[in-house]
Amino acid sequence: MYLAVRIISIALLCLGLAACFTSKEPLIGPEEAAFPFERIVFAEVSRADDPQTWIRKDGAYSWRQDENDEREAVMRLKSVGEDLYVVQMAFTERNQPERLYALLKADLPAKRVYSFAGIKPDAFAARPGLGLCESAVCIEDLDAYVAYAKARIEAGDQPDAEYVIVELK
Repeated sequence: MYLAVRIISIALLCLGLAACFTSKEPLIGPEEAAFPFERIVFAEVSRADDPQTWIRKDGAYSWRQDENDEREAVMRLKSVGEDLYVVQMAFTERNQPERLYALLKADLPAKRVYSFAGIKPDAFAARPGLGLCESAVCIEDLDAYVAYAKARIEAGDQPDAEYVIVELK
């Protein structure tokens, strides 16, 4: 549900500016991952003509730029409320494992997904479970991250990104 083009854009932004939510170790394992679909095709609303496909594979969802691409991004979802999921996006960049997080709010009847708390706000201050590492936010406690992200939604923050679901199986 966290769209590939946007993910890569955010990943590059995060790697360049280190302004994302990340963790040193995976916080969502295959045993706690949710699989609300087998395959999803979606696009960022502003890039609706460039849909991406994620397919369930080996305890996660998998995406590659094309069949011949050796680089693979994997995504795990964890249900944290009605139509709310934490997404953990993992990939390798410069031979280093990278993990990015966001809270997704799904509106399936409208075929929309909204991403929150994926990009660190300028005024972010460290708090229990969410520390600063360089200029990124290091998630030390997933529950603390979920509470923070839900509070952002309740405060009326605008989503970081909006996606349209093209196909869901």
